[in-house]
Amino acid sequence: MGGKNKQRTKGNVRPSSSGRAAEVLTREGGVIPGFVGFGSTATFELSYVPAVHGAEDIDSLVDADFRMVLRKLSKKDVVTRKEKQKRLKERRNCFDHDRRIREATQQSFEQLVLKVRRSLAPFLKSLMGHWILSQCDTYSPAASAACQAFQAAFSPAKQPEALGFCKDEILNVLQDILLNETADSLSDPQNVTAEEREAKYLRMLTSSLLGVKKLLSLLLPSDRAALEDRLTPLLSSGKFWKYSKHKSPQVRGAFFEMVCSLCEFTPGLVQAEASRLCPAVLLSIDDTDPVVLPPVWEAVLHVVSTIPDCWTHVNARKGFLPKLWAVLKEGGKGMAKALHPNLMPLLSKLPGEVTEPDVDFYSSFFTALIQGLSSERALTSQSESAAIVTSFVECLKFGVLKILLPLLERALSEASLQNGPLFYLLTHMLLSWERRAALSGDGEAPPTGEVFQSLLAGFWEELGVLCVRYVDDEEADLQRLEGLVMRSPETTRTKHVQKKKSARICFSKPEKAEITEEDGVEKPAQAAPQVVEEKILGALQDPHFEDTVCQLALICLTHVNERNSERHLVFLSRLMRSFHTPRLFRVSQTFYPFEVCSD
Repeated sequence: MGGKNKQRTKGNVRPSSSGRAAEVLTREGGVIPGFVGFGSTATFELSYVPAVHGAEDIDSLVDADFRMVLRKLSKKDVVTRKEKQKRLKERRNCFDHDRRIREATQQSFEQLVLKVRRSLAPFLKSLMGHWILSQCDTYSPAASAACQAFQAAFSPAKQPEALGFCKDEILNVLQDILLNETADSLSDPQNVTAEEREAKYLRMLTSSLLGVKKLLSLLLPSDRAALEDRLTPLLSSGKFWKYSKHKSPQVRGAFFEMVCSLCEFTPGLVQAEASRLCPAVLLSIDDTDPVVLPPVWEAVLHVVSTIPDCWTHVNARKGFLPKLWAVLKEGGKGMAKALHPNLMPLLSKLPGEVTEPDVDFYSSFFTALIQGLSSERALTSQSESAAIVTSFVECLKFGVLKILLPLLERALSEASLQNGPLFYLLTHMLLSWERRAALSGDGEAPPTGEVFQSLLAGFWEELGVLCVRYVDDEEADLQRLEGLVMRSPETTRTKHVQKKKSARICFSKPEKAEITEEDGVEKPAQAAPQVVEEKILGALQDPHFEDTVCQLALICLTHVNERNSERHLVFLSRLMRSFHTPRLFRVSQTFYPFEVCSD
């Protein structure tokens, strides 16, 4: 047999090899040691002769993938060398399919940054684009590691400067991925499976969209303004706007996050692209994917706030509102906690052309909200139903004030409304709210009382602002000041429509007076002044009301003392006759000392 011709060794061990010995030493110590020789000097120290690495020794120190690429580069074939040179250039572990590799790469890069420090500067422009992509990795630990490396390299004060220095190179990388790259161009189809290529492509798209958002948020205003022209090709591309309907929820969510950033930092650009941006955002409100819904609604609020004419680019009645009603009827499709807090801010931004007629709009809106309480998720989740109820109350409060306050403001300048039943009916409504707000401690469910407490507080706050605007004016209109008393002097002495007397808002019921009836109309039997003895429907106890009255009295006293305003003095006298409370008299006493009866 051939084996008999081989040299035998004791114990059948392999013969010694200097090459293998050097390989073991290199693997254990990292370098090939030299040997100790004789020195040429008279000292007793031994001299050191360094070893010379051979080609095979160097190969053992190089990563296998890189070693293969380097060997291919030595081939004579130009095509082979060019292909392998491109592969070597694009060898980036930060985009590896394995998320653990990406995380470890960023952790290693952080240590490298800490070692090289300022020596990183010459390579910054070539690195920064991919560094931003890594900070927006869809795998949170990898993104966090990249952010830590970035923070290790630059202090918070230096980060905007570093990004501004490389802004063009960063945007080149991001735009190239968003507009030019494909799944096959980002990965080698021969070595990477179709699933891995597609996953990497979607991950790169998501990171690029988020990278634009991050870049805009961190740049200095001057650098951001200089970058607007560079963003124009991206926003003018039809491929970019198709990402709003992409099959991947991660890509769609990242797209709407980028839109929010564009609206916030580059309003001029979004205004120029309003014809494509508004439909892309406003007609996506029915996208209830958990990844997409929060950024979609944030983008909706940004668009309606940034682009005043946004509704001219969208058919609200045929496109926007039907989708809104469908989402509300389904209770937000299980996303009420994220969706419903945005409803009240949205209502505040809707113009009249969208909500008119208001009665029909709010009827459909609140009906859809109530139907949402019957959705499957709302019935099984207390947090979901609570989010719907809270949103309902907030929107109801806004709707009541939006419709009622303009009517009151109009009544201040029109005598016909002042002499009509408006203030009488308003008193009835406020008394009803007060009763329901006070019942929360007597057995009724607390949320019911909180609803009416919130309505009362909001009403008096808005009404107070309205009243102060008219009273705190040196040339205040007497007709409007008369209306601010919220009573009509004429109706206190005449019959009211439907045999009801005009009501005046007060805080406490007066002493009982003898009442006689004549022709079915109640009249006081005494000859006391009508203002004091008129029939009272109820006693408003809300502290916000008294605060408003006292605030108006102080404004009148200031105008009387400082400017000798007769019209404010007349208004003050009527105000005190209508709302005669101890607190109001104490407020007046600060300007004109007098004794207040304790009875």
